[in-house]
Amino acid sequence: MACYSQALPRRRLSLALSPRLECNGLNGVPGSIWDFVSGSFSPSPTPILSAGPPSSSGSSPNGAELARVRRQLDEAKRKIRQWEESWQQVKQVCDAWQREAQEAKERARVADCDRQLALQKKEEVEAQVKQLQEELEGLGVASTLRGLRCCGDIGTIPLPKLHSLQSQLRLDLEAVDGVIFQLRAKQCVACRERAHSAVLRPCQHRVLCEPCAAAAPECPYCKGQPLRW
Repeated sequence: MACYSQALPRRRLSLALSPRLECNGLNGVPGSIWDFVSGSFSPSPTPILSAGPPSSSGSSPNGAELARVRRQLDEAKRKIRQWEESWQQVKQVCDAWQREAQEAKERARVADCDRQLALQKKEEVEAQVKQLQEELEGLGVASTLRGLRCCGDIGTIPLPKLHSLQSQLRLDLEAVDGVIFQLRAKQCVACRERAHSAVLRPCQHRVLCEPCAAAAPECPYCKGQPLRW
């Protein structure tokens, strides 16, 4: 009777423990702990230790960010190339303007030098003409002609006097020819009215006045060579 009473609590303890272990099992898997101990039950792998393909959710944002940075870098490089090309174009235009300004400045300087030289030549010609006129007056050409007119009939003049007048007239005529030659040498070969003052390019001849030079297509001495201004 005593042995039976001792075995009864043990039986109740076993019955109290067994249903809960059989329902829950290992890791919540149905089965008895005794099956696992005896080797008749193989527990399923836990969700924490189960193997599977790596998730790409962690690497996808990094890849998208890298692609965005690369696109921004390519766009920045493209804009830099455009700025460099625009800068080169602007620089070329500025260089061309500077060259044109320098050439215009040089042309203006040459034109001013030519103008000053023409004025100087004009003053020299006027001074030479005045000097020649004074020389003619000093030679007495006018007085000689007046003497001939006063004589009336040249046949009444004594021969020695006629020889003297002839010699004087020859000298006067030579002086007049020299004056005429010098005056013509300083005249414009086109109009024969004004003094030649324009320097023709590229031949550097000075044979035309400013108005005639502006209208002349070529130098009168250098046929077939167009003028440049």
